[in-house]
Amino acid sequence: MNHSMINASAGMRAMQQRVDTIANNMANSDTVGYKSQDTAFASLLIRNLNNQPYAAQEPNRITPFGTRPGFGAKEAVVQTNFEQGSIKTTDEPTDLYLKGEESFFRVQRTTDSGEQVVLFTRNGNFKLMPVNGRQALVTESGDPVMDNSANPKPISIPAGATDFKVRLDGQVTYRLGDVEQTGPRIGVYSIQNPNILNHAGENYYQLSPGLPLNQHAQLSNADGTAMPEGVAVHQGALEMSNVDLRKEMASLIEAQRALQFNARALSYNDQMMDITNRIFRG
Repeated sequence: MNHSMINASAGMRAMQQRVDTIANNMANSDTVGYKSQDTAFASLLIRNLNNQPYAAQEPNRITPFGTRPGFGAKEAVVQTNFEQGSIKTTDEPTDLYLKGEESFFRVQRTTDSGEQVVLFTRNGNFKLMPVNGRQALVTESGDPVMDNSANPKPISIPAGATDFKVRLDGQVTYRLGDVEQTGPRIGVYSIQNPNILNHAGENYYQLSPGLPLNQHAQLSNADGTAMPEGVAVHQGALEMSNVDLRKEMASLIEAQRALQFNARALSYNDQMMDITNRIFRG
């Protein structure tokens, strides 16, 4: 296979991956807490080809000696945009959103094998669900939201509690009868470099394998400390997706045109090879 076919096929594969990423963004434009993604590309292997071995034989040459043809491009990385999304007021007491682009709720999931998996999310569409005689704060998937203790535990309040409230620092309060009670404090974690997070499905993120949790996910609201500036937990509203549909539509048109261009180049190259073979065979 010659260079032009390799370039065209590699370009088609890269552009198809970009189209898939854009389509995923558009499909999640109404998903609570979803963060848009973008693709970055890198060049494939570049090979140096010399026209002839003696530079002295080209005294009037202006361009560099030899050529360096590439072999197309590939998708190098999918980057997540963690900019704050728009805020939608719901007035639901269990709907929360985080102010601060590097802040996350901590969630714990128990796998089928019994393993405890630490997950992070920006989706604050929580609910109170009866668990072991108490009301546990859980995600849409039923995974418990964790508190801010040194050994995090699921957030829960007594079964008969009412008037569930969350302060800006994540402190939970509720009423038992006519008495206001103080509950646990929702853990808010800061991840200075969110790009180390991997998508774990269902709008969850997980630290890359091998990265120590206590070094890369810092608790922002430990007991006895104030929240960092610009970080807060807000009640009665949700952070929506940060997908910009206008930008995604423009990117989709661009990617589709590039895909068509590479497909056409591949088709033309195939036709030229067919003509060459017929001429060679006489």
